[in-house]
Amino acid sequence: MTTRLIVLLALSTPSLAADAITWRSAATGGDVRGQVHTPQDSPAKLPTVVYLTNLSVPRIATEPSDAIVADLVASGHLVLVLDYAKHASASSPALNADLLKLREDIASKAKSLLAEYPADPDRLFILPEGFRLRRDVEFARDGKRVLAMDVAYPSKPAKPVPLLMEITCDNVNRMGSGSLLFCRDTLLEGGAIAGFAVAMVDHPVAPPYKGIDDPMPQCLHRMKAAVRTLRAMSDEIGTSGKVGAIGFSRGGPFAAMLALTNGRADLEDDGAHRGVSSAVQAALIHGNRYDYLNLRPDDPMLARFEKAWGPRNANERRWAEHGAAHYLTRDAAPMFLNTSDAESAEYRDGLAKFDARLTELSVEHVYQVDADGRGHRVTTDSKTLANVYEFFGKHLK
Repeated sequence: MTTRLIVLLALSTPSLAADAITWRSAATGGDVRGQVHTPQDSPAKLPTVVYLTNLSVPRIATEPSDAIVADLVASGHLVLVLDYAKHASASSPALNADLLKLREDIASKAKSLLAEYPADPDRLFILPEGFRLRRDVEFARDGKRVLAMDVAYPSKPAKPVPLLMEITCDNVNRMGSGSLLFCRDTLLEGGAIAGFAVAMVDHPVAPPYKGIDDPMPQCLHRMKAAVRTLRAMSDEIGTSGKVGAIGFSRGGPFAAMLALTNGRADLEDDGAHRGVSSAVQAALIHGNRYDYLNLRPDDPMLARFEKAWGPRNANERRWAEHGAAHYLTRDAAPMFLNTSDAESAEYRDGLAKFDARLTELSVEHVYQVDADGRGHRVTTDSKTLANVYEFFGKHLK
């Protein structure tokens, strides 16, 4: 539960009225004090930012927080500023536990934080101090559908930083809290705390998603356009041009394809920033199908694939081009493969076979199956999260 009283937080122009609260942190085991700032206009649902201050990780941005918070509120965001008072556990990856708890407490059915405010559960962003937010950055079009991304980046960093790009698991709302909570996914916002700029990008397949990545290769073209757009923004947002791709569930195969197709001019379309490189320097992928010509005979989706693409024996190329293995060469970027021992059989099998192909071609990668029983979820284990961010740091920083 939260405790409220009216206080005044002196920020740069204009000063902002704020409600004071306390919130119980999973990372520190104690209460964290906070202040809630509401914009002048308050529609039925407000995009919401939780802004984390006084962390015990290095502050890579140089712009003061007061201007950032004031701009967020002025642009219509509900902002909760939490002060961690330099607690030793306000660090990476320990704070990933709080990223998950914040989303649960604000956006779940049993919400206990900001319950009296019109926070939008599908536009909820968690930023470490010094980070700014750019929402709805368009990178491609699919007919009338606009594909866009939300980008969080350190404002005026002392030196350019690399960027992690995650392909959303939610076809309707790329930052949908329901999807992120179901997947227990804190990878992206945890990456910001670990020192990366981050972006959540729309999945290339229009909703409703039915387990088939069509059309191909147009869907891959869209993901390459997302990378090009992010790289074209590098000077503006202070990034280095080094990009890592992240994919869980339906995002996994596309993250893998990005890592496998660097330099493939034939897979670029005429979309945004055509002259900019779409190369990624590393990728994190999870259990899924990576070779449609080598599926388990009991795969529950076989009939649906055959209906969409025709009999496999007569349409091998069409089946193949949907799988990352079709694009695999020795020039692939390094990859971190991760799944759970309780993931579905076809997803574990798909990742294991992909690991074997990478090993066969001597492609640098990590293959880790966690004995944690988590099933179709992202890891919340602090050691594994630390390894993931270290992996990206090695290849991007």
